[in-house]
Amino acid sequence: MVLRNSKWSLWALALLTLVLLSNVLLYQPIVQQFLAIELESGAVLGSLVDLVIISPALAYAAFKVSKKQAAGFVVFGLVLARVIIPEEYFAPYTILLYSGISFEALFFLAELGLIFLLLMRIPVIRTEMRSSETGPIFSFLPAVERKVSSLPLIRIVASEILMVYYAFFSWRKKAPAHAGAVTMHHKTSAIAMNIMLIHAVAIETIGLHWWLHSKIPILSFILLILNVYSILLVLAEIQITRLHPVEVKNGELRVVQGLRQRLILPLTNIEEMEWGEKKPSKGTMVFIQKDFEEIHPQVILILKEPVEATLFMGRKEEVSKVALRVDEPEKLRRLIEQHKNRA
Repeated sequence: MVLRNSKWSLWALALLTLVLLSNVLLYQPIVQQFLAIELESGAVLGSLVDLVIISPALAYAAFKVSKKQAAGFVVFGLVLARVIIPEEYFAPYTILLYSGISFEALFFLAELGLIFLLLMRIPVIRTEMRSSETGPIFSFLPAVERKVSSLPLIRIVASEILMVYYAFFSWRKKAPAHAGAVTMHHKTSAIAMNIMLIHAVAIETIGLHWWLHSKIPILSFILLILNVYSILLVLAEIQITRLHPVEVKNGELRVVQGLRQRLILPLTNIEEMEWGEKKPSKGTMVFIQKDFEEIHPQVILILKEPVEATLFMGRKEEVSKVALRVDEPEKLRRLIEQHKNRA
C-alpha cells in the first residue's frame, strides 16, 4: 500500500494507528486492572464501530486503495474484533463476522473466475499483442485489460506472468537494433549488480534455510519461497534491461525500467526538454539504471499533459515530468527532435 499524496494522509495514518492500538490495549487484562476498567456491552459496540467503520475510512484516507480493498478492511476489522474481544462479549455480533467473511468469499470466487478466464484467453491475448508492434512488457497488460478485465487482481496476475516470461522464456530474444533504439545500461553496472544480488540471495538462501529448517521449519519454508521469488524477479529485471532500450519509433518514446515502471510517451506531448545532468524535482518519474556511484539524469522531459505510466504489479500513475539517462544522450536528443519536427 502506498500513502496518498496529501497532507492529510499522515494524519489519517496516525489516527488509524491510535484507533487500532487503543482497541487492542482495551482488552488486555493487565491494562484493565491498571486503569480499573469494567467492560460493558457499550464498550464492545464502540470497538466494533472503530474497527469496522472508522478504521477502514481512515485507511482509505491514508492509502491509495480501491473501494474493493476498503471493503476488505471492513472484513479485516471484523476478524480483528473477533480476535481481541473476549468471546462472551463478541457472541451477539458473530453473525456480522460470518456475513462479512461470506461477502468477501464471494468476491474472491468471482476474481478466481476472472483469473481462470485470463488463462483461457491467452491465445486471444497473444494475437492482440502481435498487432501492437511493441514488446510484451508494453503490450501484454493492455491486451489483458481489453480482453479480460482491469481489476487490480488481474493486473497483479498479469504482472506475475510477465515476470515468469522474462525470467524463463526470453533468453533467445534479441534487443531491437533499429536506428531509433538507445541503450541505457551499457555504461552502467546495472546487470553486474543484479548478478551479484542473485549470488547473494542464493548464498543466503542455502545458509539460512539449512540453519532454520531444524529450528522453525515453517519460517524456513516461507523464506525459501520469498528468496526464490526474489531471484526470479531479478532475472526478469536483467532480461528487461537487456531487451528493452529506449525506443523512439512511430512518433512515440517507449521507455521501461524492469518491472518497476514503463511508459509510452507521444513525442507531440513534449513541451520542453531540459538537458544537463541535475537532480530531478519531486514528482518526476526517473528512468536510470543502477550504478555503483550516484548518477543523475541527462534530460528532463516536461509534458504538455500528464500521461499514464504503469508501475510494479500493474499500478497506474499520472506523470507530467520524465527524467532519462541513456548511453548516447546526443543520439536521443537528435531522434526526439527529428520525430517532433516530422509531427
